[in-house]
Amino acid sequence: MSPTPKTSTPNKEERVDGGVPAQDRSASLSTPVPASHRFRLDSNDLGLLGVVLIWGFNLPVVKIALRQFQPLAFNGVRFFLASILLLLLLHRRGESSRTSLTDMLWLLGLGLLGQTAYQVFFIEGIARTTASHTALIFGVTPVVVAVLSLLLGHEKVGVAGWVGALLAFGGEYMIIAGKAPGEGPAPSLRGDLLVLGAAFCWCLYTVLARPLLARHSPLKVTALSVVWGSAGMVPFCVPAILRQDWRLVSPVIWLVAVLSSLFALVVAYILWYRSVHRVGNVRTAVYSNLVPVSGTFAGWLILGERLYPLLAVGAAAILVGIVLTRSRGAGGPEGMTDLPDTEG
Repeated sequence: MSPTPKTSTPNKEERVDGGVPAQDRSASLSTPVPASHRFRLDSNDLGLLGVVLIWGFNLPVVKIALRQFQPLAFNGVRFFLASILLLLLLHRRGESSRTSLTDMLWLLGLGLLGQTAYQVFFIEGIARTTASHTALIFGVTPVVVAVLSLLLGHEKVGVAGWVGALLAFGGEYMIIAGKAPGEGPAPSLRGDLLVLGAAFCWCLYTVLARPLLARHSPLKVTALSVVWGSAGMVPFCVPAILRQDWRLVSPVIWLVAVLSSLFALVVAYILWYRSVHRVGNVRTAVYSNLVPVSGTFAGWLILGERLYPLLAVGAAAILVGIVLTRSRGAGGPEGMTDLPDTEG
């Protein structure tokens, strides 16, 4: 009995068309590009774009309010309202405010750093400089976050990253050293340095919150850090509140205070920490480079603030530095993966 002849059907290992496996060849033609390599806007991106607009336009709005409010009195009112709103939201979501002692102490530290120190620097700084300068100085945030993440072992930073950091800090120097023209509101060195201090506090606040967001919701971390930060601001705000002439505050400015509390502190903070929870520190902070754009535009549109060449050069240096820190040669996350959304 003769053996049955083998069929000529090629198996998955058989190579055709110049040595390319038939199955692999068809797969290579039909396999879509991975989602991670395609640019797309998701709800997280849209939320961060909302944060950019809120914070950018909040800068000139705050300056308008400070025409009738003392800076720390204004912040005292804002944070009192924000604390109540955040605790009500936390209760409505059915979340407990209880945490372990270790986490509570961590939240206390975050509140004092990212709320008390940050807000005191911010409100005193913006009272002494322009909204445009404030927005542009905060443009260095992504670079600082990347460097802090490197120091904490979260990120690897290459040559392009370090060059970007130097460019960004050079841009900061040009902004602070520059002088506005004689017309319109003028910035001050003291105001710019206070804003720069606020920016560093915010960078630390962003990076150091990451471990807590692995155990608690963005709403809970935001609410408790704001409450602790508000408590820390009492010694600074109470004297200003007692000195405040409340008869000077018009209904429109009261509305400004309420809206600034609701959007700049409650909505924007929750969206920011939601993003840190989902995609990490650096990928969230990179959106800060858009705040100078919206803030400078808002300062020009609402307050008529003027720009000048050195400020534009400093802004360009910051933006180039930020682009370099996001390039391939700048390095990337060390063992960091996106976290799932647990907020619904």
